[in-house]
Amino acid sequence: MKEYAFAVEYPAGVDPLADLFIDHPGAMAKSIACVVSDDSMWRVDRVTGPTEAIDAIEACALDPERCNECPPGDCASHREYEVLTRDATTCTYYSYRTDIDRCPSLPSLAADHLGDGVLYESVRRGGNYTWRVLVRRDVNVGRLFDALQDAYPDGVAVTLSHLRSPTHWGDEAISIADLPYEQREALEAAVEHGYYATPRESSLGEVAERVEIPHSTFQYRLQRAESWLANNFVSECLQP
Repeated sequence: MKEYAFAVEYPAGVDPLADLFIDHPGAMAKSIACVVSDDSMWRVDRVTGPTEAIDAIEACALDPERCNECPPGDCASHREYEVLTRDATTCTYYSYRTDIDRCPSLPSLAADHLGDGVLYESVRRGGNYTWRVLVRRDVNVGRLFDALQDAYPDGVAVTLSHLRSPTHWGDEAISIADLPYEQREALEAAVEHGYYATPRESSLGEVAERVEIPHSTFQYRLQRAESWLANNFVSECLQP
């Protein structure tokens, strides 16, 4: 098997849903499941972020008049969305689309150019919308990449990366999309500023100061994130 990553980078003002992720950099969306056939697509996505971001993204992403994974423009496919779970900072929703051949999105183009046996995963954050695709070794993704580039207007960058070997398929029991966004941001900041480096490059107080969060608040969020990671790793990955 081979794994590829197709990344679509939206500038501001091109796509309403992408604009919401650009306006709310603390929000992210990750597909929990995604299945594509010749004519249909069904998937489950989880969005995490600040309450105001979840409210805005939910209203846009669940609008049956728009296609969430299509290039800007009209899409004649049939679309259904349904919220599965919801709280202040997380929304998990189900999508179902038929007549996907009427829209030049990555799922429909992949069905045309790659055939059966393809696995999909997607992540949205900021203006970036990345699809990881796992395909058989004898499949040529070049035609799919060309078709995807042609489908997007000027100003929207589409890139293709070939990963050396398939990674993290089927073993992602701990998903970053399940971690509350404030704890995720604290964990990312700690890593970015060298708190976990050896030797340590920044103290907890220094990281908190750089991200402009009170020391006690940042410490609490980081401790909660570490506890979540440790408990989920043991329960999901180590216990039979």
